Amino acid sequence: MWIPLSIILCVLSGADICRGSASRDLSTLHNEFFAWRMSDRPVTATTKGIHNYDDQLESFNMSMFAIRKEKADSFHNRLVAIPQTDLSKSDLVNYKILDDMLTTYIRGWEWREYQNLNPVTFMDGIQRNPSAFVNSLPFFTRGDYENYIARLQKMPNQYQEFQTLMRTAIELNRTSHNQSLIRVEEQFEALLGQANASVFFTPFLGSLDNGTVDPEVRQSLKERGLQAVSALQTAFGNMQQFIKNEYMPHTRPNIGISSLDRGREFYEACIRWYLSVNMTAQEVHDIGLREVDRIVGNMQKIMKDQGFEGSVRDYFRNIMNDTRFFFDTADEMIEEFEKQIFSVVEPKLEGYFSDIPGLPIEVRPTPNDGPIGSYSSGSADGSRPGIFWANVLHPKSSPNLTMMALTLHEANPGHHLQISYSITSDTPDFRQKMESSAYNKVPLAFPRYTAFVEGWGLYAEFLGEEMKLYRDDYELMGRYGSEMFRACRLVVDTGIHAFNWTRDQAIDYMLNYTARSYEAVAVEIDRYITWPGQALAYKIGEIKILELRRKAEKMLGERFDIREFHSVVLESGTLPLTVLEDLVNDWLDSYPEPGTGTPAPPTCGATGLESSLVWVILGLYVLPPVM
Repeated sequence: MWIPLSIILCVLSGADICRGSASRDLSTLHNEFFAWRMSDRPVTATTKGIHNYDDQLESFNMSMFAIRKEKADSFHNRLVAIPQTDLSKSDLVNYKILDDMLTTYIRGWEWREYQNLNPVTFMDGIQRNPSAFVNSLPFFTRGDYENYIARLQKMPNQYQEFQTLMRTAIELNRTSHNQSLIRVEEQFEALLGQANASVFFTPFLGSLDNGTVDPEVRQSLKERGLQAVSALQTAFGNMQQFIKNEYMPHTRPNIGISSLDRGREFYEACIRWYLSVNMTAQEVHDIGLREVDRIVGNMQKIMKDQGFEGSVRDYFRNIMNDTRFFFDTADEMIEEFEKQIFSVVEPKLEGYFSDIPGLPIEVRPTPNDGPIGSYSSGSADGSRPGIFWANVLHPKSSPNLTMMALTLHEANPGHHLQISYSITSDTPDFRQKMESSAYNKVPLAFPRYTAFVEGWGLYAEFLGEEMKLYRDDYELMGRYGSEMFRACRLVVDTGIHAFNWTRDQAIDYMLNYTARSYEAVAVEIDRYITWPGQALAYKIGEIKILELRRKAEKMLGERFDIREFHSVVLESGTLPLTVLEDLVNDWLDSYPEPGTGTPAPPTCGATGLESSLVWVILGLYVLPPVM
């Protein structure tokens, strides 16, 4: 029997097998969600290459808590009304991630008057890295400069909003600890002085004079820019004095967040936000203790081979007193990082990764003290490079044996490669251009899936060992020292915020096992005090990625291809760990048996049986019989 193609297509279109109404509704929803998030966080939008809001700033008015919650509820109600059974596999991933984002934010609502009330710390606020704020904006046209001036003019009001939030924190006894603020005064101090010498005024110098802006308006832009920068400096000075005279006397006495009312519950909520899985503080603490013991075993093998007798702490004390392991200048450290990225690591990437995006990366020194390194992403078209921010402020107390592990973590194959895949992937904007985490807002914040992001960074350090990138046992010891650092974080962060550890106790624990100086460890401990739970994400994320890899190796045996596995992990962009596990399991389930060819193509939302029946129908009935 022959049935006309038009009739078959009509039946199939009624079933919405490929790209039906559910898919369209989901696409509309996540596009609207993304547009809202960018309009709500204009500076983030700018960094993502969206310039509709370059003259705006985020509102920190307390009335916005309720407005944002109502908006999130509305989006979630629309999402759950979409039938998941009508979605393709790729759409279902989008659905799961959007659902996780919205439910995470809504779940964090009850904690809106905790971390959110403390928007300025030595880890949070524009004063920490002002050049990143300035450099995120384009400066080509007169409109670009007008937008920048408008943004500068709005900043003093934003600092008034900060003070209102922080006064509320004082009233509710939910302030930060003073260790989170003691470096802030000098951060603000560095932004004061002559307005025309400010980092905020730099766009009005060479860029303006050498650009395409009409010469007749350049002077006017400079004058208005100078006025805006001067007013901003006044706001910085006022904020500096507010923190010193009004806020600091009311900082919480205990370093742990559990010391606040409902503090233990709050900490558990932070853990869930960062890890994207349900784990208790006790479970994390116990994993940390086991990991510390395991890594100590690896270290002791090297120490034995080198003929060293003593503890891990003794070993690293010797390192810290040996001038061979240190540089004299910051420039020498930057040069070494660049050598590692471009000469040592880059030539080996193709053996472990497919379709490498190849986006540019630069190494720059951090303007202020803080963590030993961080990464900020560039643009998908390569016009703005990714930046590896290296803390080179203490060259004579930062041992070089840890530099390779840091390079692997922050640059390639770590965050730079990871984010390069993400921003060039064929995924919707709400995933590809996911908003940057605001850690001072956790858990009332849309997740950035820190466990996946930082878990990959630590996995990249592990991968460096397989790639034979550690050039001697000292660099390998530095790699174990870096891993140990993350394992110690599981113990120390939970110790501080769940088990009443003191700051000195936390510092001593990390000094016992790591190659860091006292000063570096102290800064890290203050980071954990400031961002409860954030430091847990690294090791837990790495453990999950390694767990999934071992599962794939066991199931596939000789057919396992490390490049395929890395593509599954990276090419879908940033994910909660639960969705990452779903993706890997789906890849393994669809992997062809030996000799059966390539994995089955996507079914556009139909189940495997439905898809097979469709093609049987088309094969038997659509075409007339061959004569």
